[in-house]
Amino acid sequence: MSFKPAIILDETLPTGLKANFSAVLAMSLGKLRPDLVGADTPTEDGIALAGITTVAMPVLGAPAQDLPLLFAKAVDLPIRLAYMRAAFVARDYADYTVRITAEPLDAHIPQAVLLAGPRKAVDRICGSLPLLR
Repeated sequence: MSFKPAIILDETLPTGLKANFSAVLAMSLGKLRPDLVGADTPTEDGIALAGITTVAMPVLGAPAQDLPLLFAKAVDLPIRLAYMRAAFVARDYADYTVRITAEPLDAHIPQAVLLAGPRKAVDRICGSLPLLR
């Protein structure tokens, strides 16, 4: 099985938020799948550089109103992560958890999602989306 992750962002977000949301989702993926992070690699002069991802991770753009549908379509994928609006408005992680647990999943608004699983399944959901610009 060829494993493919893809990050999908609200294409209208400011650049800084796009970068931040991508980083947050990538960290979550790294926690779930540490095997996707390569070994540390030494430079010629012996300085070890920390491992980076061993898989390509496209960052795609989509209209904000499409993100909930894309997230819902990925329900059967092994990994389906979302950066919800609650995370953006929360003051800290404790506030975030209160906001998330206060409402059912359908009431939360994703601003970014990360889908991962078999390449064909991921491509069926988001393969037609453009790379983020």
